[in-house]
Amino acid sequence: MFIQTKERFYIFFILLVSFLLVFDLFFNKGHSAHMDGRAHITTITQFYLAIKSGDLKPTWADGFANYGMPVPLVAHQFISYLGAWMTFITHNAIVSWKIVALIATVLSNLILYKFLRIYFKQIPSTVAIFLYNISPYRILNLYVREALPEFFASVFFPLVLFALYYLIKEKKRWAIILLAISFTGLALSHPMMMVVASFIIFPYLLFLLKDEKEKIKKLFLTGVSMGWGLLMAAYYLIPLNIEIKYFYYGSGNHLTQGQTLHLKNFIDPNWYYYFDRDVLNRGHFVTPGLFEVIILVIGILYLVRRIMIAKKWKVDMLDIAVFVGVTSLFLTTDYALIFYEKINILSNIQFPWRMLSLFIFVPPIIIAYILNKFENNKLKIAALTLIVAFAFLRFPQLYSKNNTDHPLSQYLFTKINLHSTNMNTIWTGITDDYPVKRQKGEIIEGQGKIVSRELSNSWRKYAVNAITDIRMADYTFYFPGWKVWVDSKPVDIQFQDPNYRGIITYNVPKGRHNIYLKFTDTKVRVLGNLVSALSIAGLIIFFFVEKKKHILKRFFDFPGNQN
Repeated sequence: MFIQTKERFYIFFILLVSFLLVFDLFFNKGHSAHMDGRAHITTITQFYLAIKSGDLKPTWADGFANYGMPVPLVAHQFISYLGAWMTFITHNAIVSWKIVALIATVLSNLILYKFLRIYFKQIPSTVAIFLYNISPYRILNLYVREALPEFFASVFFPLVLFALYYLIKEKKRWAIILLAISFTGLALSHPMMMVVASFIIFPYLLFLLKDEKEKIKKLFLTGVSMGWGLLMAAYYLIPLNIEIKYFYYGSGNHLTQGQTLHLKNFIDPNWYYYFDRDVLNRGHFVTPGLFEVIILVIGILYLVRRIMIAKKWKVDMLDIAVFVGVTSLFLTTDYALIFYEKINILSNIQFPWRMLSLFIFVPPIIIAYILNKFENNKLKIAALTLIVAFAFLRFPQLYSKNNTDHPLSQYLFTKINLHSTNMNTIWTGITDDYPVKRQKGEIIEGQGKIVSRELSNSWRKYAVNAITDIRMADYTFYFPGWKVWVDSKPVDIQFQDPNYRGIITYNVPKGRHNIYLKFTDTKVRVLGNLVSALSIAGLIIFFFVEKKKHILKRFFDFPGNQN
């Protein structure tokens, strides 16, 4: 049972502090005028409109970037789908966005608590959650950057660790499935966060395996489970990695220069709204938190002392936390730039300060570790003191910054590409340089008339009466997958005319014709869909077969029956 009776008080407290973190989002209308909120809310709206039009698996966003873009192919899947389906209930994408943030907060806190309880008592684990919940980078992501995909990814960091423990140490079959689902969720929340998460997942995996028998077999089983999770996300990952070449973003090194942290970011207790050394493109102050840095230093000193007095050094959770903390902070500095410049997969996180998405888990683990050594009476006093101190330091920052309350219509259509010009296709110009066209179809050469038109998110139908041979434009940015049929016969699309750069144009012969345009799946997308479908089916089949046949018992040290 997820919530044991004796822990209800602590769970209730965690739920309470979770609501406190997001309370101001619901208390104030709109969202922050800065950063990514508008892009994510617009994306949620576009997913909602696509699903409403009948595209249950959206691949095209017709109201995005003036003439439409395949945003659903590259957008963060988890929050986009969850927010879109939530909008069917709320009828308000902004409210849906805030509810998704609440869900992420609650799940992340509860899952991290369950993981900490593997190693620590209730009170130390609860204090750790309080610190984690109001860490500076979480507040920054929620109230300033509005980086909801990165914020939501924090749900899956501890879920992966939780699954690893129960797979390797407790030999639970359900942990194999949970680990696969966790990797799927991490990939669909924010694929860049898989790179960040690897800096704690693999050290922790080695920590779990160090005293195990059959290390290679268990490592193999773990790898298969992780890989299976990625295969279930193939519908997204395969097109994302292959079709990214069609965007200016490309597939090379993605390090953004000038985005490292410096000494002042680590030790200055002040939280500047704007700063003289900007490390965000809006001038905000990024900090891991002075208090959190002090906790890491205390953890290092505690570890050094323990090593010096111990007859035999035995690695435990403090070692893992200190290693991950030092590594993650190092990777936010100039000294780590060479790694970003030489390792393309590492550069995918774009901004070195994104490693703080990992660091936020370190101080809570260290705090829980140290408090776990306290006797009961001293523990309660120390816990209460720390909670009051954390609240005093962080509660003043729990408010919406520079909110703007746009009408919902603003998210239905946007002239610019809110995910940056890098996410424009290489055959188009800047999207807001194109005139807004309220009618998609238009005859641009020859004489004729569009008799009727029927438009949806990812398809159009026209009936035309062409007096002469005509050339038509559909004011839609071309992307592989768009096809045109005239009287059910395919015709070629032109999209490289300098006068209609990147816009779908095609020729229609003289006479009366029915025209059909549709955004279809390419072979790459079909492959991704097929791999995902087969992988999900395979996982379900494995669950029932293993439950009946106990295959794992034959190859691994797994018990025959489990509750």
